[in-house]
Amino acid sequence: MSPFLHGMFLDQIKEQGTYELKEMAPDTFNDQIRALKQSDYLGFNITIPYKVDIMPFLDAIDPQAKAIGAVNTVVIKGGCWTGYNTDGTGYVQSLKYHYPQLFHPSSRLLVLGAGGASRGIVHALNNETCAAITISNRTVEKATTIINSLPPKKDYQAISFSEAEATLDQYDGVINTTSLGMEPNVETQAIHLDRLKRGTVVSDIVYKPFVTALLSEAKSKGANIHHGHEMLVYQAALAFKLWTGYDVDARPVIEAFEMKLKQ
Repeated sequence: MSPFLHGMFLDQIKEQGTYELKEMAPDTFNDQIRALKQSDYLGFNITIPYKVDIMPFLDAIDPQAKAIGAVNTVVIKGGCWTGYNTDGTGYVQSLKYHYPQLFHPSSRLLVLGAGGASRGIVHALNNETCAAITISNRTVEKATTIINSLPPKKDYQAISFSEAEATLDQYDGVINTTSLGMEPNVETQAIHLDRLKRGTVVSDIVYKPFVTALLSEAKSKGANIHHGHEMLVYQAALAFKLWTGYDVDARPVIEAFEMKLKQ
Protein backbone atom coordinates (compact mmCIF):
# COMPACT_ATOMS: atom_id res chain seq x y z
CA MET A 1 0.00 0.00 0.00
CA SER A 2 2.98 2.37 0.31
CA PRO A 3 2.90 3.57 -3.35
CA PHE A 4 -0.76 4.53 -2.83
CA LEU A 5 0.07 6.50 0.34
CA HIS A 6 3.08 8.31 -1.07
CA GLY A 7 1.19 9.08 -4.27
CA MET A 8 -1.38 10.94 -2.16
CA PHE A 9 1.39 12.80 -0.32
CA LEU A 10 2.88 13.88 -3.67
CA ASP A 11 -0.56 15.11 -4.76
CA GLN A 12 -0.81 17.18 -1.56
CA ILE A 13 2.42 19.05 -2.25
CA LYS A 14 1.73 19.21 -6.02
CA GLU A 15 5.05 17.63 -6.95
CA GLN A 16 5.94 14.99 -9.51
CA GLY A 17 7.56 11.79 -8.28
CA THR A 18 7.24 8.07 -7.88
CA TYR A 19 7.42 5.54 -5.07
CA GLU A 20 8.28 2.13 -6.44
CA LEU A 21 8.32 -1.36 -4.97
CA LYS A 22 11.49 -3.42 -5.35
CA GLU A 23 11.51 -7.04 -4.22
CA MET A 24 14.86 -8.37 -3.05
CA ALA A 25 15.75 -12.01 -2.57
CA PRO A 26 18.06 -12.81 0.36
CA ASP A 27 20.79 -14.21 -1.88
CA THR A 28 20.88 -11.04 -4.03
CA PHE A 29 20.22 -8.45 -1.30
CA ASN A 30 23.82 -7.26 -0.92
CA ASP A 31 24.34 -6.85 -4.67
CA GLN A 32 21.04 -5.02 -5.13
CA ILE A 33 21.79 -2.62 -2.29
CA ARG A 34 25.22 -1.88 -3.79
CA ALA A 35 23.50 -1.19 -7.13
CA LEU A 36 21.21 1.29 -5.36
CA LYS A 37 24.33 3.26 -4.43
CA GLN A 38 24.50 4.30 -8.10
CA SER A 39 20.85 5.48 -8.24
CA ASP A 40 19.47 9.02 -8.10
CA TYR A 41 16.77 8.26 -5.52
CA LEU A 42 16.00 10.70 -2.70
CA GLY A 43 15.76 7.68 -0.44
CA PHE A 44 13.89 4.48 0.24
CA ASN A 45 12.11 2.41 2.84
CA ILE A 46 13.44 -0.97 3.86
CA THR A 47 11.11 -3.55 5.34
CA ILE A 48 11.05 -7.04 6.86
CA PRO A 49 13.36 -8.97 6.86
CA TYR A 50 16.07 -6.42 6.01
CA LYS A 51 15.71 -3.67 8.65
CA VAL A 52 18.89 -4.84 10.38
CA ASP A 53 20.73 -6.07 7.26
CA ILE A 54 20.69 -2.57 5.74
CA MET A 55 22.62 -1.02 8.62
CA PRO A 56 26.20 -1.96 7.53
CA PHE A 57 25.57 -0.16 4.20
CA LEU A 58 24.74 3.18 5.87
CA ASP A 59 27.08 6.14 6.30
CA ALA A 60 25.20 7.44 9.35
CA ILE A 61 22.39 6.22 11.63
CA ASP A 62 19.97 8.40 13.58
CA PRO A 63 20.46 7.89 17.35
CA GLN A 64 16.91 6.57 17.87
CA ALA A 65 17.27 4.05 15.03
CA LYS A 66 20.59 2.98 16.52
CA ALA A 67 18.96 2.47 19.94
CA ILE A 68 16.12 0.48 18.36
CA GLY A 69 18.61 -1.56 16.35
CA ALA A 70 16.67 -1.35 13.10
CA VAL A 71 16.22 1.05 10.16
CA ASN A 72 13.13 1.41 7.98
CA THR A 73 13.92 4.68 6.17
CA VAL A 74 17.07 5.73 4.31
CA VAL A 75 17.70 9.33 3.21
CA ILE A 76 20.21 9.92 0.40
CA LYS A 77 21.92 13.32 0.23
CA GLY A 78 25.13 13.98 -1.66
CA GLY A 79 25.77 10.27 -1.92
CA CYS A 80 25.54 9.85 1.86
CA TRP A 81 23.05 7.29 3.21
CA THR A 82 21.49 8.05 6.61
CA GLY A 83 19.20 5.56 8.34
CA TYR A 84 16.12 6.37 10.44
CA ASN A 85 13.29 4.45 12.05
CA THR A 86 9.84 6.05 11.68
CA ASP A 87 7.77 3.01 12.71
CA GLY A 88 7.53 3.60 16.44
CA THR A 89 7.14 7.38 16.23
CA GLY A 90 4.48 6.98 13.54
CA TYR A 91 2.58 4.56 15.73
CA VAL A 92 2.77 6.83 18.77
CA GLN A 93 1.51 9.81 16.73
CA SER A 94 -1.50 7.82 15.58
CA LEU A 95 -2.30 6.62 19.11
CA LYS A 96 -1.84 10.07 20.66
CA TYR A 97 -4.18 11.66 18.10
CA HIS A 98 -7.10 9.56 19.34
CA TYR A 99 -6.18 8.76 22.96
CA PRO A 100 -3.95 11.46 24.48
CA GLN A 101 -5.04 10.34 27.97
CA LEU A 102 -2.85 7.24 27.60
CA PHE A 103 0.23 9.46 27.75
CA HIS A 104 -0.51 10.71 31.27
CA PRO A 105 2.20 9.63 33.76
CA SER A 106 -0.38 7.66 35.76
CA SER A 107 -1.32 5.43 32.81
CA ARG A 108 -0.36 1.76 32.65
CA LEU A 109 0.36 0.35 29.20
CA LEU A 110 0.68 -3.29 28.17
CA VAL A 111 2.66 -4.06 25.00
CA LEU A 112 2.16 -7.53 23.53
CA GLY A 113 5.17 -8.96 21.70
CA ALA A 114 8.91 -8.39 21.84
CA GLY A 115 9.95 -8.34 18.17
CA GLY A 116 11.19 -5.47 16.03
CA ALA A 117 7.85 -3.64 15.97
CA SER A 118 7.61 -3.82 19.75
CA ARG A 119 11.13 -2.49 20.14
CA GLY A 120 10.40 0.54 17.94
CA ILE A 121 7.08 1.30 19.63
CA VAL A 122 8.43 0.94 23.17
CA HIS A 123 11.36 3.24 22.42
CA ALA A 124 8.97 5.83 20.93
CA LEU A 125 6.66 5.55 23.96
CA ASN A 126 9.69 6.03 26.19
CA ASN A 127 10.35 9.35 24.43
CA GLU A 128 6.74 10.53 24.75
CA THR A 129 5.46 9.48 28.17
CA CYS A 130 6.39 8.61 31.73
CA ALA A 131 3.56 6.06 31.84
CA ALA A 132 4.36 2.60 33.23
CA ILE A 133 5.06 0.12 30.43
CA THR A 134 4.82 -3.66 30.70
CA ILE A 135 6.05 -5.83 27.83
CA SER A 136 4.49 -9.27 27.54
CA ASN A 137 5.87 -12.04 25.38
CA ARG A 138 5.82 -15.82 25.10
CA THR A 139 9.56 -15.68 25.84
CA VAL A 140 9.96 -13.25 28.75
CA GLU A 141 13.72 -12.98 28.15
CA LYS A 142 13.08 -11.23 24.82
CA ALA A 143 10.88 -8.67 26.58
CA THR A 144 13.60 -8.14 29.18
CA THR A 145 16.11 -7.47 26.41
CA ILE A 146 14.00 -4.56 25.15
CA ILE A 147 13.70 -3.14 28.67
CA ASN A 148 17.46 -3.37 29.12
CA SER A 149 17.94 -1.28 25.95
CA LEU A 150 15.99 1.63 27.48
CA PRO A 151 17.21 4.36 29.83
CA PRO A 152 16.74 3.08 33.43
CA LYS A 153 14.35 5.82 34.51
CA LYS A 154 10.78 4.52 34.27
CA ASP A 155 8.46 1.82 35.53
CA TYR A 156 9.09 -1.13 33.19
CA GLN A 157 8.23 -4.78 33.60
CA ALA A 158 8.53 -7.98 31.52
CA ILE A 159 5.90 -10.72 31.89
CA SER A 160 4.54 -13.76 30.05
CA PHE A 161 1.31 -13.84 28.01
CA SER A 162 -0.38 -15.87 30.75
CA GLU A 163 0.60 -13.27 33.36
CA ALA A 164 -0.76 -10.54 31.08
CA GLU A 165 -4.12 -12.31 30.83
CA ALA A 166 -4.28 -12.70 34.63
CA THR A 167 -3.54 -9.00 35.31
CA LEU A 168 -5.29 -7.44 32.33
CA ASP A 169 -7.64 -5.31 34.45
CA GLN A 170 -4.65 -3.29 35.69
CA TYR A 171 -3.98 -1.65 32.32
CA ASP A 172 -5.37 1.46 30.62
CA GLY A 173 -4.02 0.55 27.20
CA VAL A 174 -3.15 -2.72 25.44
CA ILE A 175 -0.99 -2.63 22.29
CA ASN A 176 -0.56 -5.70 20.10
CA THR A 177 2.73 -5.55 18.18
CA THR A 178 2.72 -9.21 17.11
CA SER A 179 1.59 -10.48 13.69
CA LEU A 180 -1.00 -12.74 15.32
CA GLY A 181 -4.41 -12.16 13.73
CA MET A 182 -2.97 -11.14 10.37
CA GLU A 183 -4.40 -12.68 7.20
CA PRO A 184 -4.63 -15.59 6.58
CA ASN A 185 -4.52 -16.62 10.28
CA VAL A 186 -7.27 -14.23 11.29
CA GLU A 187 -8.54 -16.18 14.32
CA THR A 188 -5.28 -16.07 16.26
CA GLN A 189 -4.44 -13.56 19.00
CA ALA A 190 -1.69 -13.20 21.59
CA ILE A 191 -3.97 -13.18 24.64
CA HIS A 192 -7.65 -13.44 25.47
CA LEU A 193 -9.37 -10.50 27.07
CA ASP A 194 -11.52 -12.11 29.78
CA ARG A 195 -10.25 -9.68 32.45
CA LEU A 196 -10.28 -6.56 30.25
CA LYS A 197 -11.89 -3.61 32.01
CA ARG A 198 -14.46 -1.51 30.18
CA GLY A 199 -13.03 1.65 28.59
CA THR A 200 -9.51 0.26 28.11
CA VAL A 201 -7.89 1.28 24.82
CA VAL A 202 -6.96 -1.79 22.76
CA SER A 203 -4.72 -1.16 19.75
CA ASP A 204 -3.55 -3.63 17.09
CA ILE A 205 -0.83 -2.82 14.56
CA VAL A 206 -2.22 -5.53 12.25
CA TYR A 207 -4.40 -3.81 9.62
CA LYS A 208 -5.47 -6.74 7.44
CA PRO A 209 -8.13 -7.65 8.41
CA PHE A 210 -9.27 -4.17 9.36
CA VAL A 211 -10.97 -5.52 12.51
CA THR A 212 -8.77 -8.26 13.96
CA ALA A 213 -9.97 -10.98 16.33
CA LEU A 214 -8.33 -9.05 19.19
CA LEU A 215 -10.15 -5.82 18.32
CA SER A 216 -13.44 -7.66 17.84
CA GLU A 217 -13.22 -9.25 21.30
CA ALA A 218 -12.15 -5.93 22.82
CA LYS A 219 -15.09 -4.07 21.29
CA SER A 220 -17.52 -6.69 22.60
CA LYS A 221 -16.20 -5.99 26.11
CA GLY A 222 -16.70 -2.24 25.91
CA ALA A 223 -13.14 -1.27 25.04
CA ASN A 224 -12.07 1.65 22.86
CA ILE A 225 -10.28 0.28 19.80
CA HIS A 226 -7.46 1.65 17.65
CA HIS A 227 -6.75 0.29 14.16
CA GLY A 228 -3.32 -0.58 12.78
CA HIS A 229 -3.58 1.13 9.38
CA GLU A 230 -2.99 4.56 10.92
CA MET A 231 0.52 3.59 12.01
CA LEU A 232 1.42 2.82 8.39
CA VAL A 233 0.23 6.25 7.23
CA TYR A 234 1.92 8.23 10.00
CA GLN A 235 5.27 6.45 9.62
CA ALA A 236 5.04 7.03 5.85
CA ALA A 237 4.38 10.75 6.41
CA LEU A 238 7.47 10.97 8.62
CA ALA A 239 9.58 9.23 5.98
CA PHE A 240 8.16 11.53 3.29
CA LYS A 241 9.23 14.59 5.30
CA LEU A 242 12.73 13.18 5.71
CA TRP A 243 13.03 12.78 1.94
CA THR A 244 11.31 15.97 0.76
CA GLY A 245 11.25 18.39 3.69
CA TYR A 246 7.47 18.68 3.39
CA ASP A 247 5.01 18.23 6.25
CA VAL A 248 1.90 16.49 4.90
CA ASP A 249 -1.54 15.98 6.40
CA ALA A 250 -1.98 12.32 7.31
CA ARG A 251 -5.70 12.49 8.13
CA PRO A 252 -7.21 12.61 4.58
CA VAL A 253 -4.79 9.86 3.52
CA ILE A 254 -5.91 7.73 6.48
CA GLU A 255 -9.56 8.17 5.43
CA ALA A 256 -8.81 7.14 1.83
CA PHE A 257 -6.70 4.20 3.01
CA GLU A 258 -9.47 3.04 5.35
CA MET A 259 -12.00 3.08 2.51
CA LYS A 260 -9.61 1.05 0.37
CA LEU A 261 -9.12 -1.55 3.13
CA LYS A 262 -12.87 -1.93 3.61
CA GLN A 263 -13.55 -2.60 -0.10
